[in-house]
Amino acid sequence: MSTTIIATGIKKLWYAETTAVTAKLTGPILATILKTAKEITNVHQDTWSIEEAEPSLTRYKNQLSGTNYRQSEEKGDVVMSFTIGQYDYATKKDLMGGELIDTDKGWHRARGVVNIYKCMIALTEDDQYLVFPKGAIVAREANTDGAIGLAVSATALEPDNADVSPETWLRADEVVEAASLSN
Repeated sequence: MSTTIIATGIKKLWYAETTAVTAKLTGPILATILKTAKEITNVHQDTWSIEEAEPSLTRYKNQLSGTNYRQSEEKGDVVMSFTIGQYDYATKKDLMGGELIDTDKGWHRARGVVNIYKCMIALTEDDQYLVFPKGAIVAREANTDGAIGLAVSATALEPDNADVSPETWLRADEVVEAASLSN
């Protein structure tokens, strides 16, 4: 019998280096990545989402008949968005770039544009893992109900390894079982 999912809400959220994904994602591989991934422990209320943009279609008409005879399609971006309500300077550096001041005393913003890529891992409330092995990170400071949160958007990109999909979904029991087998 197939698994029915809703993929509602967010239970846990992590990020890791893209180099952690060395092969097509499976339960055992994700369980290994989670051992060293950094957990994001605060997502500001109602800011987490996954959204896939509508594809862009171009239709071509037959000039003789006036009807469409072919089309080309460009896929829409798949984006994971959230705002971190509480964070440390290391997380700010990891997701916004820049440099730490004396390990944990502060943060300097980088000059210019910084390209940041992270493996993004979300666990939904109905126990579905959603993974972007290579997410292009855009983070900014954002006012969230009187505090300055880190608004993060991660766009799924094609990973450097051709065997790895840009987006993978796995049932949590596949990952948990894999983790218990490796212990």
